[in-house]
Amino acid sequence: MANNDKKSDTDNVRAPHYLMWFRRDLRIHDNTALAALCEQAHDNDASVTAVYFYTPKQWHTHDMSLTQVDHIARTLPILAHSLKETLNITLQVYVCAQFDDSIDAITELCEQQHISCVMANHEYEGREIDRDKALTEHLGKQNIKFIRHHDQCILPPQSITTNDNDTMYKVFSPFYKKWRHTLEVSQLENHDAVRVKNNNKATDALIELKSVSNSASTLKDIEKLSHQVVKDYQASLDENYQHIDYDTQLEQAREHYPAGEDAACKRLTQFTGDDINDYNVSRDKPILQGTSHMSAYLTIGSISPRACYLQAVQAQEELHGNDGDNASGNEDINRWISELAWRDFYRHVLTVKPELIRHKAYKEETDIKINWSYNEEDFEAWYTGKTGVPLVDAAIRSLNTNGFMHNRLRMVTAMFLTKDLLIDWRWGERYFMSQLIDGDFASNNGGWQWSASTGTDSAPYFRIMNPFSQAKSHDSKALFIKTWLPELKDIPASILHDENKLRKALTKGGDFANIDYPAPMVNHKEARQLAIAEFKKE
Repeated sequence: MANNDKKSDTDNVRAPHYLMWFRRDLRIHDNTALAALCEQAHDNDASVTAVYFYTPKQWHTHDMSLTQVDHIARTLPILAHSLKETLNITLQVYVCAQFDDSIDAITELCEQQHISCVMANHEYEGREIDRDKALTEHLGKQNIKFIRHHDQCILPPQSITTNDNDTMYKVFSPFYKKWRHTLEVSQLENHDAVRVKNNNKATDALIELKSVSNSASTLKDIEKLSHQVVKDYQASLDENYQHIDYDTQLEQAREHYPAGEDAACKRLTQFTGDDINDYNVSRDKPILQGTSHMSAYLTIGSISPRACYLQAVQAQEELHGNDGDNASGNEDINRWISELAWRDFYRHVLTVKPELIRHKAYKEETDIKINWSYNEEDFEAWYTGKTGVPLVDAAIRSLNTNGFMHNRLRMVTAMFLTKDLLIDWRWGERYFMSQLIDGDFASNNGGWQWSASTGTDSAPYFRIMNPFSQAKSHDSKALFIKTWLPELKDIPASILHDENKLRKALTKGGDFANIDYPAPMVNHKEARQLAIAEFKKE
């Protein structure tokens, strides 16, 4: 007689359990790895758990800004809610000091929960690559798959190469031409995840791990944990930056950058629906809100770059119709699309020149011959906004207050530091990363090396921006300057935009000598000649 209490072989087979590891992809829509994992879970009747690791000590080493940490912290509870409501997935959030600890934590989590597959989206920086390689080896020993997907770029690295020898482009223009053509002749895919049907209370429970210092899985606990991470990170910041009021910086960032995927999509819709039509002109006017401000959301992955591109193309088609040649359409929209391409370009460069992560220049032969300055007093004058050059100082003070800087101003301030002061670009690169809410290595490094004339397709060394003429062109009435340098409110724009007139007005006997603002710390014409001589030497 059969024993009805005895379980069949089928009953003893454990249902598959998969893990989604969120990194810089804090969204549920058009998330390549998440969509792939949910589809696989649906096909195999698997359960799914999601995980995110705060790694504050590692982030501090990478100079991540407080505003970016806070943006992540404000986004995670929203992500957790969306995951549960839309996809029936619980997000587990852990705190571990460094990347190595996250390797141990995932390995332990997989062992405890009998997880057979981990998925994540690629990250392209050095230590991130090393971490993923180590985890692949750890999990492989246990026959656990670790699958990564390309998601940060509109077109993945190494997909846009030269026609002659299949190598990465060194110049942006031909890269962009092929990038744009590839998108126009191919079908760009959106990746939408399907709801997981096999999750239960067991997958909702918080898994305690030995290798983490703190953890949370309920919405309330994630909010509490995230608040503590930001508080602790702020307390750990470098005392050298006492000129920054971090409470004000956080307040400004929270006001200007509401968190979450819905907020990112709303901002994109507003931009492509109106502001993008004046982008080609307004993007260079720092007093205007003419840029998209999407970069902060793209950096942490609250929105996908593909969504940005597709919405821009849709705006193009609504204006000009689908004539099959969007590249020849609206100049404003094309300009913004080219900025998305620059973002891809620098990530593609990083994958073929990984030494950039190790503080190397793209044009190392140029970099090593320059007698870079390491004058700490000059550098402090720059990062505190006390150079005596109004546009540079206004730009830096806006960064220090808001955690954001207009792109035109990033070029002006970077070129002033590297050409007028001849200070090593790495110092400025690191400072920007430590303050920018949208700081990411590839774009920041690419921008700084462009200004320093050491990067791929960088500015020729002899084309050195004059910060006074830049101010005259892009802040003609000095509205931006006077917003951030109120001590200059009574000085006419005609004086502020002329180095000789300003120096005369501010020095003893000048009309504005009583104002507490320094005269320009260098003579731009002389500094320019010195920089050119430095770059020309053999």
